[in-house]
This record gives sequence, C-alpha cells and structure tokens, in this order.
Amino acid sequence: MAGRLAAGLLKNHVLVGQVVTSNLQNALKVEVPYFEFDERLKAFFRKTEDLIVTDPSNSCKTGDVVVLQKLEKQFKKEITHVVADTIFKCGDVQDPISGKMVVGNQYREIQSQIDELYGTNKNFNYEEAPERGRFEGTRDFTDKPVYRKWHEFEKNDPYGINN
Repeated sequence: MAGRLAAGLLKNHVLVGQVVTSNLQNALKVEVPYFEFDERLKAFFRKTEDLIVTDPSNSCKTGDVVVLQKLEKQFKKEITHVVADTIFKCGDVQDPISGKMVVGNQYREIQSQIDELYGTNKNFNYEEAPERGRFEGTRDFTDKPVYRKWHEFEKNDPYGINN
C-alpha cells in the first residue's frame, strides 16, 4: 500500500518539502510529507518520502523549505523533480496570514517589544545578521552531511554526532 501511495506522490506536478542532509554532488535530497489513511484506526498518519531533486541555482541548504516541480523530461532515473522556489530559508519563518516574521511561537516584533519592556539588551539582531552560510567551508559545518556515530574510532570525525 505504501508503494502505491509513494508512486501517486511522484505523479504530482507541484510538491512542498524540506531539504535534508545528503552527500550527493549535484543534487539535493528533499523530504516530502504526505498523509496515509489507516483503515483500522480510521485516522490519517504522517509519512514522508525522500526525493532526489536538482537545484539549478545551487542556493538551497539543509533545512530550507522548497517548492518542487516535476521535470518534463528526466535526465536521470532517480531525479524526478526540480526546485522551483524557496519558501523559507532555515530559521526564517514567515506567518502566511499576517506576513510577519516568526521566531518559535512569537512574532519578532513582539519579542523585541518584550526585550525593551524588561530592559534587556538584544542578544540577536535579525535585521543586521548576515545571511546563513557565510562561514561555509571554514568554521561552519552546515554544508557537510552529518551522521550518527554508532562506534568510537581512533580518528575523530567532526561530522559525526555521538549517540
């Protein structure tokens, strides 16, 4: 049943998903959510499907929410979609109704008003902050694929996370 749903998912021309870490050279791995109905429990459950997509602008990073469009002609069997647009950069979320920027469950404006009210100095200024990834390759590891370590080796790998 899951195979049939995943095949139906690939037939959609427009999808929304989140970029996940991968060590692919000229492509991205995007996790696309969908809901599957369970006949016994009479409820929908969230499932995800990983798609290999191409990004012609090379602007997407891990954590970005993107819109995918189906390719009219596939060049490779595994690449079925192309990144059409980036909805949110990782960490920059906008409320779709009001259009205001959000941090956690609060608007950024309200958060700054609360800071002024209590007289605290701002720890982070979103307007003056540089774009994410400026230290890419030097001090930032967001462009590297991260994995979970299951064994301790003599040589320490900086991209492995201890269990």
